[in-house]
Amino acid sequence: MKRTSHFLIACSLLLGAMPLTVSADDAPPPPGTPNNRVMVIQWDSELKSGQTVVTRVPLGAVLDFSDTNGPWRWIGAAKGWINESNVVAIDKAIEYFDAKVKSEPSSQTFYERGIARVALGLHEQAVEDFSEAIKRDDTNLAAANDRGNAWRQLGKADLAIADFTRVIDGGVKHPGVLVNRGLARQMKGLLDPALTDFNAAIAIDPKFAPAWEAGGSARFELGDYTKAYRNYLKAIEIDGKFARALNNLAWLLAACPEEHYRNGPEAVRLATKACELANFQDVGFLDTLAAAHAESGQFDQAIARAKQAIEKASDERKPVIRKRLKLYEDNQPYRQPLVDTGV
Repeated sequence: MKRTSHFLIACSLLLGAMPLTVSADDAPPPPGTPNNRVMVIQWDSELKSGQTVVTRVPLGAVLDFSDTNGPWRWIGAAKGWINESNVVAIDKAIEYFDAKVKSEPSSQTFYERGIARVALGLHEQAVEDFSEAIKRDDTNLAAANDRGNAWRQLGKADLAIADFTRVIDGGVKHPGVLVNRGLARQMKGLLDPALTDFNAAIAIDPKFAPAWEAGGSARFELGDYTKAYRNYLKAIEIDGKFARALNNLAWLLAACPEEHYRNGPEAVRLATKACELANFQDVGFLDTLAAAHAESGQFDQAIARAKQAIEKASDERKPVIRKRLKLYEDNQPYRQPLVDTGV
């Protein structure tokens, strides 16, 4: 069982003027105060502290600001200021990109509006924009990659695989594309081909943490818990703030069907860190933290976190977490079903 958070990881590859992204189960923008939420509308916008560039954020990124200073907005999560010329109020974002498409209906502007729609969770409309971008310029491989990610969010793995293969066959050698295709293959249960993609991504860049984490997730599904554990550790070694890897390792330590892998206190530590990085807003992370507390015999905390997860979960996901909650209320931990390896 793959357990992921929901966010978009920006990669450094440039296709023309367009950055490539690797998806990790995208979702609508994180919670915050709507009046203080903005979307980035310029490529590689700078967040500054004084004259120092703290980081760069991609077009389509959704940010919450907590203070203003003239034309500058303070982004507390990144500890930097962004100029108001680089952002637009979240509820005006589509209106902004609509106007841009109308004034200049190019492959690039359709692609940009598609990115904005993905950030808002509008994946069907995003597919339309990416398709139009590709129709206008069939060399727009970034649009093909992002359409693949949108297809995957819509549950259409075959179409996603076709788009990622198109990008790879187009000569793009970037670990992010291989991870994207691997995730789509994993969605179809094609775990060995998925691992082939994840390993190929690592061969290109051994420090690409998402490839290590994704490989761990596939191996966990295959019941290879030792290698899954090592993969997650490697991802965290590369990026100590990789919330998804922290969460997935915590899940293995909390709910693995094989007892000698379980370590409740360490699972609590890792799951808590993942939740902190997501401001305790990610349903999957809260679900993992509940399982970790239960494995540690802390059933009151497990119940509280499971209820918190249920409050934030989609209607589809609530029943799964409620079943685990019933176990915790009976002072029982949750165990992942044992994988039948055929041995």
